[in-house]
Amino acid sequence: MSGRAWKWALISAPMALSVSACVGWGGYPHAQNVRASQLVGTWRSQDCDTRLTLKADGSASAAGIPTDMDLDGRTVDSLSGAGTWDIYESGAEQELDVTIENEETPFNLYRDNGHLVVGLSVGDPDDMNSCVLTRHSTG
Repeated sequence: MSGRAWKWALISAPMALSVSACVGWGGYPHAQNVRASQLVGTWRSQDCDTRLTLKADGSASAAGIPTDMDLDGRTVDSLSGAGTWDIYESGAEQELDVTIENEETPFNLYRDNGHLVVGLSVGDPDDMNSCVLTRHSTG
């Protein structure tokens, strides 16, 4: 590698790392300044066979939230029932916390072409299993 190529590599590596820190899995940028009213409604993922309904009063109902997936990304265990939800904030980061039958599940909040999406990493991060839900109605 030439001296010029090394310089370029040293300059561009930190820039690439700083850009990737702003992006979540799947290339979705993290959503910021999400209000509870933006999350109210029914969220679905056909890929994971999941439905999550969030109501304005903080109550939630869920069907098929994956809690474990096999290596092929198929759900092998899931959570369903009634519960609650809230937005958890830590600095500039926000996440959607859903509690169903005393089990809390943290969902990440992302933007996909300007639209809010809810993402869930399932199981071992090395397996890269995820479930992305999009909003289908308000409620």
